[in-house]
Amino acid sequence: MKPNFETFPLFQLPARTFLIAIAMLGLSMAYTLADVVNATYITGAEVPVSSNGFTAVGKTVNIALNFAPAPGTQLTVVQNTSPDIIRGTFSNLAQGQTVALSFGGITYHFVANYHGGKGNDLVLLWTSGEELIPAAALQKLDAQIVLALKKSRGQAPFDKPTSLEPNIPVKDGTRILVDIQGRVSRELLNQAAVAGGQVVKGSETVTAFRVMIPLSQIVGLAGRSDVTSISPARLSVTSKVKLQ
Repeated sequence: MKPNFETFPLFQLPARTFLIAIAMLGLSMAYTLADVVNATYITGAEVPVSSNGFTAVGKTVNIALNFAPAPGTQLTVVQNTSPDIIRGTFSNLAQGQTVALSFGGITYHFVANYHGGKGNDLVLLWTSGEELIPAAALQKLDAQIVLALKKSRGQAPFDKPTSLEPNIPVKDGTRILVDIQGRVSRELLNQAAVAGGQVVKGSETVTAFRVMIPLSQIVGLAGRSDVTSISPARLSVTSKVKLQ
């Protein structure tokens, strides 16, 4: 038998409190289990998610820009009040990924940093510098190499202190280990050598090779018509680098 709250006015307040609590719990669960986070910025001061601990794994994020950001703008996506770092990354937003956001017919670029704020927030850092890399070369370069180039040149977001670091697994001073895809020829290998590169012994195939090369020479190689892509080399635990 269902209780009649009109018949028992004494139970009206507790019942309403109970129903509100259930509704709030439902909203909390819906937020926690939501697969999509929507982040819309009207002033840049918005904080779409503030949470004591946050798991990004299995979720996606939709970002909308509704104002013209000034150079140096930082957008907070997740404010993590827990001392722990954010668990994983959104499926459509990797660490160090460059995001293009448009407003008023103008495209602005930001870089995702899951270690922003005090080290455990997800923030988007205003960036620039792509225009200084020839378009033919830019489209062939991995985003992490582009970040490394910006850092070496002191371009935003590296024009001020930041916890962001390009994900370049193997470095040797000013040189980085990269995989170059394309039509591998003696001429291409020779240019890599002239540019100060050392090819990893046994890495050459007809379509790719691995080389330790000065970061400053990457753009020149990427501009060649016989190069299709350049990305940071990622070694397995058992891999060894033997330079020629």
